[in-house]
Amino acid sequence: MAYNVVIADDEPLILKNLKGIIDWESLDCKVIATARNGVEVLEVLQQEPVDLLLTDISMPEMTGVEVLKEMYSWSAPPLAILLSGYDEFSYAREGLKYNALDYFLKPIDYEELEESILKALTLIKERKEQAYDRKKQSIYDQVMSGATVPNEAPFRVYVSIFIWNTNDQVIKDIECTRMLLQKHDSKSYLYQLDESLAMIVLEYPEHKEAEAEARDLAKKGAELTEDSVWAIGSGVRGMNSCKASADEAKFLLKFASFTDERVITKAHIDQAYTSKANAIDAVEQGTKYVKDHFYEDLSIEQVADEVGISVSYFSQLFKQKHGMTFIEFVRVERMDHACTLLRNSELETYRIAEKVGYTDQRYFSQVFKKVIQMTPSQYRKTYK
Repeated sequence: MAYNVVIADDEPLILKNLKGIIDWESLDCKVIATARNGVEVLEVLQQEPVDLLLTDISMPEMTGVEVLKEMYSWSAPPLAILLSGYDEFSYAREGLKYNALDYFLKPIDYEELEESILKALTLIKERKEQAYDRKKQSIYDQVMSGATVPNEAPFRVYVSIFIWNTNDQVIKDIECTRMLLQKHDSKSYLYQLDESLAMIVLEYPEHKEAEAEARDLAKKGAELTEDSVWAIGSGVRGMNSCKASADEAKFLLKFASFTDERVITKAHIDQAYTSKANAIDAVEQGTKYVKDHFYEDLSIEQVADEVGISVSYFSQLFKQKHGMTFIEFVRVERMDHACTLLRNSELETYRIAEKVGYTDQRYFSQVFKKVIQMTPSQYRKTYK
């Protein structure tokens, strides 16, 4: 379990020492970014998952305490350790009020700081394990009964896989699957449902090729296990849609007796049993629909239904035509329109985000930077 760390200080020497003197690798940590002011810190926190923040209090543009105030309302902010000058104790005390774990006066005692970091990592590990267990139970409840999950992570993609062992010995498959999941680049939740059936729910960031990665995992799993069939449901957005993916995967297992394939997807079944007539027209219609409705909360299910073919088949055809997934195409379309508005209007960023289909400005800025390689404000400045 690796931990992401961000270090912030406006003094280059202290930044260098904090990054070099602490043996981060031995602590299973990775310093993913350094920052010289609070504004830079927030930009990193909005773009990357961060577990631990070491921050100076007195920095230009935005202080460390102001960063903590901004994070205070977040659902899962990183733990923070404050660094303070002797004349800033009142600020340090205010930082502790906003959930800073500890503070250190400069010059820094690096041995004491490392002890504090170890305590922080222990706490972070406990929190992650508790959060994982809660989430695993929530996903199970959602799949089994359709229970609504609070804080459902709407920008995450979930894919369900059912594993059916034809000899009622799925426990053997589970042991192999656990080892496989440890090497897989996604969060995973594994359940044994009965003697013959197990379920995996995989969680991915929205930009990941979730279904493709799930297929790769299933192929490796089928190779490692004997007498098992792996059925993959479609990727869905948000935990409250996990049941739909699981129901589809379970339904696909019914075709196991009619195919020699050990990895079954809806695309495979559609190709085997569905006519390809009018496929090109369907993709053209779907593309036009996206261009006309990019600002809405579009889903591939909605567009596939609009043009009258299955989701998995439409997804496959759409990628063949455009060289990118449906999600990537919608994102590029939205960013193109956002760039036009940034160049040609004085609208505030949150207004532009709304006009291109994002209700969360932070998430819009994160996506914009990943696609355009600069923040919205930086992009606008290049055209002023």
